[in-house]
Amino acid sequence: MKKRNEFKAALPLLLMSFLLLPACSSGNSNPIHLPVKTPSEVSPSKEETKWSRVRFGSYPAKEIVNENWNAVDEYALDPGDILKDNKLYQMLVSASWSNNATIIDGKRYIREENPSKQSREQHYRYDESAYHYFEVEPLRWRVVGIEGDVLTLVSDRTIDCIPFHQKDESVDWSSSSLRKWLNDDRSGFLSKAFDADEKEALVKVNNTNPANSRYGTSSGPQTEDYVYILSNDEVFASEKGGEYGFYPGFGYDDPAKRFRSTTYAKYHGTWWSPVEPYKGNSFWQMRTSGYTSSNITYICDFGYIYSRGTSVDCDDAGVLPVINVNSKKCSFREIDEVSSLAIMKQDSGGGKENTCHPEEITPDHKVTEFGEYPQSEVVSSLPSDDQEGYIVDQNLYEELKLADWNEAAIIQGNEYEKVGDQYFKVEPIKWKILDEKDGKSLLFPLKGLDVTPFNKTLEDTYWANSYVRGWLNEEFTKAAFGNQLSQVEETEVINKKNFYFDTYCGEKTVDRLFLLSEEEVFSSEKASSYGFACSDAIEDSNRMIQPTRYALSKGAWASSTDGNSFWMLRTNGYNASNTVYVNDDGNIYNRGMPVTCQDAIVMPACWVSL
Repeated sequence: MKKRNEFKAALPLLLMSFLLLPACSSGNSNPIHLPVKTPSEVSPSKEETKWSRVRFGSYPAKEIVNENWNAVDEYALDPGDILKDNKLYQMLVSASWSNNATIIDGKRYIREENPSKQSREQHYRYDESAYHYFEVEPLRWRVVGIEGDVLTLVSDRTIDCIPFHQKDESVDWSSSSLRKWLNDDRSGFLSKAFDADEKEALVKVNNTNPANSRYGTSSGPQTEDYVYILSNDEVFASEKGGEYGFYPGFGYDDPAKRFRSTTYAKYHGTWWSPVEPYKGNSFWQMRTSGYTSSNITYICDFGYIYSRGTSVDCDDAGVLPVINVNSKKCSFREIDEVSSLAIMKQDSGGGKENTCHPEEITPDHKVTEFGEYPQSEVVSSLPSDDQEGYIVDQNLYEELKLADWNEAAIIQGNEYEKVGDQYFKVEPIKWKILDEKDGKSLLFPLKGLDVTPFNKTLEDTYWANSYVRGWLNEEFTKAAFGNQLSQVEETEVINKKNFYFDTYCGEKTVDRLFLLSEEEVFSSEKASSYGFACSDAIEDSNRMIQPTRYALSKGAWASSTDGNSFWMLRTNGYNASNTVYVNDDGNIYNRGMPVTCQDAIVMPACWVSL
C-alpha cells in the first residue's frame, strides 16, 4: 500500500483549525447511556441494541468528487459519503497545499496521490486522476462501556483499511503492524485523529488478549494501548460481548456486528458486500488470532463470526478502532442514538436460497480402491494412544532407516516414501463413488491425501490458471495412477460464479482431476445427489474429512479435538484471491481463504472407468 500522506500540517492556519473545531463543547442535554437491548422479531438474533453516539476526534471520510466520479457502487454509499461538487473539486485541484493538507471555508481537506492500483470487484475503482480529495470530519463513536468517568468507545464505521500485519507470518496483537500504526503519535492514527487536548482525554488501557476460544491459539501477551481493536471476548466469546451490545455467542447473523465503511476506507481498499440483504457492508478484523498465529479472526458483512480467520496480511478488511476517554476531561458534542436495526435498512429479503432442501442426509456410498499413494506412517512404537494411520514394526522401521533412498524405497515388494525422518507406505487409495453414469464412476477420496496451495502467489487466481490444477493433473496423477492413468477420463469442468458473492470463477476447463465446486458440495440438487447436505450452514458429517499421516507430515492442519482438517473447493471466495473451503466441522465458508493457504488438504475428484 502506498505510504500515507500526512494531513496534520505544520502551517499556523491548520493549527488554528483546532481552535475553530474544538474537541468538546458543553450544554448537550442528551444523556449518554450503556447499550440497551430489547426483544425484536425483525432481528436474526431476536434482539435490538441501542447505543449512545458521540463525536470525538477527526479523520478523513467523505470524498469530494466531480460529476464523472463512479468509483463506488451506489448501494455501498450512505448519505454524506461523497460530495459531488465540481466547483469545490476545482478549488481543491488548484488550492495551495502543505503536506497534502489545506483549509477552505474553515473545513480541512487532505489529498492523496492516486495509487494506480488494479481495480477489483466490490472494491474502489481507481481512475487516472492525479489526486483524490477527502474532507476531515468529526469521528463518530458508539458508547459500549461506562466505568466511572471512563467511557469505552467503538467507531461507528470502519474508518480505514490497514492489514493486521504487513507480512504473512506468525504474529500476535502485541507485535502487529496495525497496533503500531494505531498507537503511533507521530505518523499513525493517534497523531492523525486527535489534537493535543483530545489526547489528554484518552485513557491507556491494559488489554488482556485471550486465546482463540475455538482453536486455543494464543493471541499474545497483555498490552497497554491508547487505541486498539476488539477481541473475540469483547464481541462474542464472553459476557463482555453482550455488555457491549453484541449477541454474545455463535449461531446468528448479528446485525449489531455489521458495520459499513467510509469512502476513505474504501479508497484504501476496503471490500463491500454485493449480497442483497447486506449490500454495502464490510468485514472487520479483531485482535484475536485465528486457527494459527498467522491468521486473524474477523466478522463478515452479515455479522457472522469467522474464528478460523484470514491471513494477517489481508489487505481489504476494515479497521474498527476502540478508545477509552475520560469524560471529566471532555463533554461530548452531538450526542445521539443509533440502533442495531439501522444497518438493516437496506435489507430486502433473505438473499439467495438453495434450490434443494437443506437437510443433512446419510448416503450409502460404495467404496472402491483405485491408484496408490503414501498414507500410513511406519514407526517403531506408537507415539500416542491413537493407532489410526500407523504401522508399528520395529524391524521394518530399522530397515527403512538403513535403506538406499532414491525418492522411494522397495522393501519386500512394498514401496515406501520418506519425508524428513518419517517413513510412509504407498497404499491403495480408497474412494467414495459419488455418481455413476455411462460405465464411469465419479470418485472422491475418503481421506485427505496431500497438501498444496491453490496458488503459490497471492493474486487473483481462477481454477483454470491455479497452481493446484497443474499439480493435480501432472505430479499427482503420475504418482497416484501410473499405468492406470488411461482409465481416468478427461472431463469438462464448469466453473460457475460464487453462489453468494457472484464472484467470477474463470472459464471452463478440461481435466482428469479437479476439485469440487460449491454447486457440487452444497448449493444445488447435484450436491444432494452426491450425498452432501444441501446447505452451507449445516455441520455435515459427510463433509468432515481427516488427513492421512502422510498429509500431516506435509503440513496439513488437523483439529486437536477430532482430527478433522479443512479442504479447498475450486470456487473463488468473496474475491478472486480467495477460494471457498469446507471447514473441519463440515460447514462451508463461502468467503474463502487466501489462495496461498498452505495447510488445507487437497481432495481431488475424477471420473474413472473402473
